[in-house]
Amino acid sequence: MSGAAQPVADATPGAVPAAPTTFTTDPSIAAFKQTLRAYLDAHPEPEGITLDGIAVSAFVFNPEGKLLLVQRAVHDSMPEKWEVPGGASDFEDGSLLHAVVRELWEESGLRATAVGKAIAVDDRFTTKRRNLQMRKFSFMVSVEGYHVKLDDNEHQKFSWVSEDEARVRRCGDIDLDYTDLAQEQAIHLAFEMRKAEAQMEA
Repeated sequence: MSGAAQPVADATPGAVPAAPTTFTTDPSIAAFKQTLRAYLDAHPEPEGITLDGIAVSAFVFNPEGKLLLVQRAVHDSMPEKWEVPGGASDFEDGSLLHAVVRELWEESGLRATAVGKAIAVDDRFTTKRRNLQMRKFSFMVSVEGYHVKLDDNEHQKFSWVSEDEARVRRCGDIDLDYTDLAQEQAIHLAFEMRKAEAQMEA
């Protein structure tokens, strides 16, 4: 990832023990080095809109340039839909970026080493079960290994997907039915960002 990496304080462990404790960040995402409470207070929504929380997601590419997608569990909301790892930021998280690292670890077993640039998709949604008003921020994330271990309470399958597969919504015999349009748009943009960075580094 381009840009000078900046150290971040130790990540607050989530429900899963041995979550990553150190990671670096791209300078462009300094605004997200705030706790959930601080971010909500500093970034009020337009009049008449109150956010109940912030969701975060992690876009992880393997050395072959394929993106990690996970399929939601059949017993969860949006059953069997495909997405990247992520979830809600907790008030206990050290920052929104700590939430990214924690969620990635809890959902995939992957240990983040760096949180890179934000993916500029305006993603606001209402949760189906609790009717919460949420906003999602997504980030490119580097990891130290690629052995995925799912939390089967949340996801039932995973796949490393190429750009072509993501665009045609099919990987082998798997139909990639995304959670929503914003997720699909973010996936396409992430591939574009990765190609642009590779060209700059060439």
